Amino acid sequence: MKVYIVRHGETMENASNCLVGRINSSLTEEGIRQAKQVRDYFKDKNIDLIISSTLDRCKQTAEIISDGKIEVRYTDKLLGRDHGEFTGAPRDSINYDEYWNYYKNIKYERAESVKDLYDRAVKVLTDLKKDYDDKSIVVVTHSGIIRVLYYYFNGIPKDGALGEVTIKNCGVYEYDL
Repeated sequence: MKVYIVRHGETMENASNCLVGRINSSLTEEGIRQAKQVRDYFKDKNIDLIISSTLDRCKQTAEIISDGKIEVRYTDKLLGRDHGEFTGAPRDSINYDEYWNYYKNIKYERAESVKDLYDRAVKVLTDLKKDYDDKSIVVVTHSGIIRVLYYYFNGIPKDGALGEVTIKNCGVYEYDL
């Protein structure tokens, strides 16, 4: 199975550098432009299906990529990290290194722990492989899901720091399962 994992296009919240998580937001004009570039990237690839988070920014990105030619399915399993009490806060208002450390795996009052996010994202991949083993799929989701899957495929660093990789809006990550 070939899987392409794509982060949604830019939103106003992304541009302001705050923890968005599950806030429902729409793409900016730049986000729409980014999604159109990704659509062009996939133009010559044989994509069987697009699976997207249910939040508007991902749905918009998936629909632009699809261009009405590829089936799009939606699932809450691809929602971003639940930032709980940190939702909407500026990134620099939290200890980012601890927040994204797999081995520290701090349990917060309401925010999803990094290990819980990791396990959830890996389960999504396992389920996709089981259901669509012989397909090429585009997954449109959020930076947290993509971040932990990056480390799933590339190995968790010895120090457990998962915040080092930068996940850009409409970045495309390609993996073979």
